[in-house]
Amino acid sequence: MPRENPKGLPLSLALVGAFLVAAGSVRATIINARSPSLADVKAAIASAADGETVIVPAGRAAWTSTLTITKGITLIGQTTTDSVAGTAADNTVIVDNLTRVPGGAPIIKVISSVGKSYRISGLTLEGQNTTTNYNGAIMLAGNSHSVRLDHCHFKSSLQHQSSYVAIVGAIWGVADHNVMEFINGESFTFYMANWPNPDGTVGLNGDGSFATPTNFGSGEFFFVEDNYMKNVSSFFEFAGNTDDLRGGRWVFRHNHCYDIEMQTHGTEDGRWRGGRAREIYGNDFHNAHAHAVGGIRSGVTIMHHNTFDGVQPPRGLVLEAYRPFFKWPACPFYGATGDNPWDANDPHGVHDSGTATSRTKTTIVDTSKNWTPNQWTNFTAKFIGDNQVAFIESNTSNTLNVMYYPDSGGGHVWQAGDRYQIHRVDVALDQPGRGQGDLIIGDPPHNPHWPNQRLEPTYCWNNIYTPTGAHINAVPGPGNGRLQQLGRDYFNDTPMPGYTPYTYPHPLTRGLPPPEQMTRPGNATANSQDNPHKKRQPWGGKKPERKKAKEAKESSTNETPEGDQNVGN
Repeated sequence: MPRENPKGLPLSLALVGAFLVAAGSVRATIINARSPSLADVKAAIASAADGETVIVPAGRAAWTSTLTITKGITLIGQTTTDSVAGTAADNTVIVDNLTRVPGGAPIIKVISSVGKSYRISGLTLEGQNTTTNYNGAIMLAGNSHSVRLDHCHFKSSLQHQSSYVAIVGAIWGVADHNVMEFINGESFTFYMANWPNPDGTVGLNGDGSFATPTNFGSGEFFFVEDNYMKNVSSFFEFAGNTDDLRGGRWVFRHNHCYDIEMQTHGTEDGRWRGGRAREIYGNDFHNAHAHAVGGIRSGVTIMHHNTFDGVQPPRGLVLEAYRPFFKWPACPFYGATGDNPWDANDPHGVHDSGTATSRTKTTIVDTSKNWTPNQWTNFTAKFIGDNQVAFIESNTSNTLNVMYYPDSGGGHVWQAGDRYQIHRVDVALDQPGRGQGDLIIGDPPHNPHWPNQRLEPTYCWNNIYTPTGAHINAVPGPGNGRLQQLGRDYFNDTPMPGYTPYTYPHPLTRGLPPPEQMTRPGNATANSQDNPHKKRQPWGGKKPERKKAKEAKESSTNETPEGDQNVGN
């Protein structure tokens, strides 16, 4: 099937200035840094203007503080990658030797703005620092609709980076043709706290993302495509996994993955909301170890046309909200007790109550009861003293067998004299398969009420374990058997009705030379070319619609942390 040519781009993608070529060629200004040292790169960027290119020459340099970029520029080194073979020519090497501020600081931070285009390309990043950084080796902040990170090599020595790439704003863009190796840490984290509210004001904590349409198949996501990602640990299961929070929206497609999982966060451990939406398709997963495909804890997911080989995953995509079996005391939404106003609850109210007559960790024994066995399966047990909650897995005539989330302080340890109530939650706030709802505002959040979240089910189809042809599908996680019902909350072997993937390859990758062409002396022309490694998939992808991008103010995540090196202000 022939690829579509990049016509009819939305305005936000057409504004890539000197680099996106629709017809003919555009001459761009190139500024050469004298060396890859931080001082020389800063000096080159200081003399650049929006739309210009700064070339970092071959060499090796240890950086001791963050390079912060605010100008809409291309920063491009000499490193080249083969994201199919998973190899790289490490010509421009930046070594992380930063002195960390509290919480960490990235090696490179881009603070982006709507209407400007940004690109980082052709760099090799190595780790030397032994202090953990929680904010990404590369942080992409702000709200630009034209951000690209490509042809970079992230080496496994970055083991003290909790995340290699942190998306911390309502950013649309693409990370493509990167080679990434992991001993520890996550690959991409998607945090979009400043997603605009329905009225166009700046969102907080991802509330705006949960109050606006999902728009699957559009360019209103951050895309991760055509990358090589390998967990080289022996064996830390979560090295290289994805993660999201604060309304993150992302697409993970056509990547080559070796023991990599698709993980997310939910609305559970703070004021912030969980991940909002994700598409996972066209990837090839190669597993040397037995592990799940991943875990989805909030929002809307579709997963299709992925292949798996090596060790067959023992579980598919696990759908699991955590609030039904822990109070989450640091979260103002607390636990899904079955009578929490933030959730949709069984209207019956209190189904039963009583007092525990003996102490135990995973059971509530009440010798005054004569229950029918398992009549309280999938209900909740709420401790009256502090509203702690446990999920009821089963019961005997006088004993409730419960489970709770063991991390973050665990759950209540039931003991003699504890008073309890039995409730049942119908839909937990932001649980997997729930999308757009009423806007929630305030910190703590105002007006507790069920926000009327739409049912937007999980869809999985054509995910195949190639050695046997077995289908890899979604499954409910522990404590979610009633919340995640097949045929209502999730569908397996069923394409999502009306869905068409966004155009592939991403329009930001078209008309832009790879690093080896951009950095040739005198070659400042962006010539369109094709990538021989692009996949031709039968489901193709649609051309982007013509529509004006919504503008949003910069979020508080754009603030420069203490100790950063600011360039271009």
